[in-house]
Amino acid sequence: MPILTKACSRKWFQALFLFTIVTSLPACSSNPWAVDPNDITLNSPWEPLDLLAVLSNLPQDSTDALAVFQERAGDFGPYYLEDILRIGPADSLQTVQELSRFVSHPEVYPIAEAIDSTSGTTARKTLQSQELEAAFKRFHHHFPQEPIPQLVWMNSGFNHAIYPTRDHLAVGLEWFLGANHPVVQSLPPHMFPAYQRERMEPNRVGPTALRGWLLVHFSDPWYAPKTCADELLFWGKTLFILEQIMPNTPSYLLMDWTEEHWDWAVENERQVWVELQPQGELFETNRLEFGRWFNEGPFTRAASIPQKSPDRLGAWIGWNAVRDYMNQHPETSLNELMHMTDPLPVLKAYRPDR
Repeated sequence: MPILTKACSRKWFQALFLFTIVTSLPACSSNPWAVDPNDITLNSPWEPLDLLAVLSNLPQDSTDALAVFQERAGDFGPYYLEDILRIGPADSLQTVQELSRFVSHPEVYPIAEAIDSTSGTTARKTLQSQELEAAFKRFHHHFPQEPIPQLVWMNSGFNHAIYPTRDHLAVGLEWFLGANHPVVQSLPPHMFPAYQRERMEPNRVGPTALRGWLLVHFSDPWYAPKTCADELLFWGKTLFILEQIMPNTPSYLLMDWTEEHWDWAVENERQVWVELQPQGELFETNRLEFGRWFNEGPFTRAASIPQKSPDRLGAWIGWNAVRDYMNQHPETSLNELMHMTDPLPVLKAYRPDR
């Protein structure tokens, strides 16, 4: 057997050493932003407010009912009465009388019953609450100075699917009864188009609620788009953060799409980018024009995008671009990401043909 020369021996040793080092490194697929929610404690207890239960147990006497409602609904009470239902001042006896009429109204009562029998069941609300609690624990890890809202379950009378405030995240459970539920099917099509009704599924509560809350929460001061690229960056940052704090949720649900829509977007990513990347599109300053890439609808009404596309493809491209940037800069924290206001580094990192 031939004896290795010193040069060959050195090369063989270097190769063996390199192999040993590479195989001992952590897998490249490890997520630097992943955290275990079981290791995180929120600053205050996670105590959802079930406004549905509050309304179903109000005393008949108006004075007593107002006192009970104010006590149990707490700081969210005025939002519910004055902004969501819009039935009057929160401290008025007449308002609580209107609230009782709302609860027993022949068009509202079946909605409440539908909520109780589907997405309003205790077991389902518990699972959804746990899902959101875990997500907010991850959020708290990455943004320890940011407030954590109180989760509120409500019947909004189909006024608001999600109602975020600084201190609350209210979810209108009637918006998640299921696309085939008789109540949903009875909604007037001119007010609730088919694409919207198709999204009214119970498994969308968590991602829809958290996406809506993040978009509102980060809007001040980070939402000030002057161009399409700015809007793309804001959506991309928000969706990337959503992905990190809800890592077990299918990506298509984070976009509020179907699996078929997601597959279409992935298959046509290069073509979508070709339509979006021209200077006239990417740096358009007319909000009415570039908003077509981010508006909710049955499809993306922008450039030459076909009607079989999903909506908000600009937001999806932004998410992909931010993901590419963060994968190239794994040392960047989510907090540092949100502070980024220049879209150019993210756009330069984007590789739609990867």
